[in-house]
Amino acid sequence: MRKPIKVLQVAPLGAGGVTSLILNIAEKIDNEKVQFDYLTFYDRKEFNEDRAKALGGKKYVVPIDHYKNPLIRSLFKFFYAIKVIRSSEADIIHINGSKPYDVLVGVSAKLAGVNTVFFHSHNSSMDNGSGIKKNIMNLFKKLIPIVSDYNLACSDLAAQFMFPPQILKEKNFTVIKNAIDVEKYRFSEEVRLEYRKKLKMENKLIIGHIGRFMPQKNHKFLIDIFAEIYKKRSDAVLVLIGNGELLDEIKEYVEKKQLKNAVCFYGTTNEVPQILQAFDCFLLPSFYEGLPVVGVEVQASGLPFVLTDTITKEVDFSDLVNYLSLEDEPEKWADCVIKCSELKRNRSKYPDIVKEAGFDISEETKKLTSLYEKYAKR
Repeated sequence: MRKPIKVLQVAPLGAGGVTSLILNIAEKIDNEKVQFDYLTFYDRKEFNEDRAKALGGKKYVVPIDHYKNPLIRSLFKFFYAIKVIRSSEADIIHINGSKPYDVLVGVSAKLAGVNTVFFHSHNSSMDNGSGIKKNIMNLFKKLIPIVSDYNLACSDLAAQFMFPPQILKEKNFTVIKNAIDVEKYRFSEEVRLEYRKKLKMENKLIIGHIGRFMPQKNHKFLIDIFAEIYKKRSDAVLVLIGNGELLDEIKEYVEKKQLKNAVCFYGTTNEVPQILQAFDCFLLPSFYEGLPVVGVEVQASGLPFVLTDTITKEVDFSDLVNYLSLEDEPEKWADCVIKCSELKRNRSKYPDIVKEAGFDISEETKKLTSLYEKYAKR
C-alpha cells in the first residue's frame, strides 16, 4: 500500500483563522492519502497544538521568537528552516502566506530537497510601509513563480494582492475557500440561552468580535463604534475574543473611553460556534482581510455582520452582510449595528446558505486533496 503524501503546513497553531482552516481540513482529509505536519516559528505551547497532534500531525519549530533584530531573525529563519524542513521528510511544503516575503520559506524548502512547494495567499493587503518596503515585497513577488510549483488563494482579491501578473494572467492558481464544518454552527435557541447565561449577559445586546489584537484588526475604531452604540443602548456589551500584542493598549483605550464595565476581554476559546450563537451582531472593521474565516462562521450561525467595505465581496453571500466605509463616522456604524441586531430572522437556516455558497469544508478538502495528488513528486 502506498504511503500517504506528507504535507508540511507552514502555519501557526494559535487561535487564528488560517489555523482554523488548516485544522478543519485536517479533520476531514483522508489520512490514508494525505498526512499533515506543521512548521511554526513559535517556540512555545500554542493554543491549537494539542488539536493538531491529536489528528496525527507533528510540530516542527524554527524558533525565531528568540531573536529581536529583524535581520538576524530573517537570516536564522532562512538557514535553520533548511535543517528543520529536511528532517520532516515532507513530500510537499504548503506555505500559508500573508505577504510575498513568506515565499522565502519555499526557497529554504527547495534547498532542503522538498520537490513540491504550494504557496497559499491568505491576505488581500498589508500595512502601509515605506516605498523601499513595497519595492522589496515586489521583488519577493517575482520569486513566487520561480519557487512555487502551484499557487492557492483564499479569494480572488487575495490572489491579486499576492501574485505577480504572470501567475494571474496564466490563471496558475486555485481558490480554496475558507470553508468550515457548517453543521457545528447551526443555531440552537438552547445553546444561545446557555451561553448568554455563562457570559452573565442574559438581558444584554451583545456585540461580538473575534480577532487577534494587532493593527490590521483596527480595534480602536471598533471601540469608538461601540462607544456610540453604548450611548444609544445602555444595555449593550462588547465581547472581544482573541489575544495579541496590542491587548494592553486596547484595554487602556477602553478605560479611557469609560467603557470598562461594558467591554469583556474574553481571551481565546475553542467554543466559537457556541459563543457566536449568544451574540446579537458581529462587528469587523478591519483595515483589510483575505477572506475572513470568521465571516463564514458568523453567517453559518445566522448572525448579522457589519464589516469594512474593503473586505472581499466574496464573503457577501447572504442577507446578513452589511458593508460600511472606514471613512464613515462611528455613529453611522453604530446605527447599522443596532438596526441589524433588532431584525428578527430564522437563524437556523443559514448553514444551508453557506453550503450553497461553496463554503462546505468537505468539498474544499476534496479539491485540495486532488491538487496534492496531482503535484506531489515522489
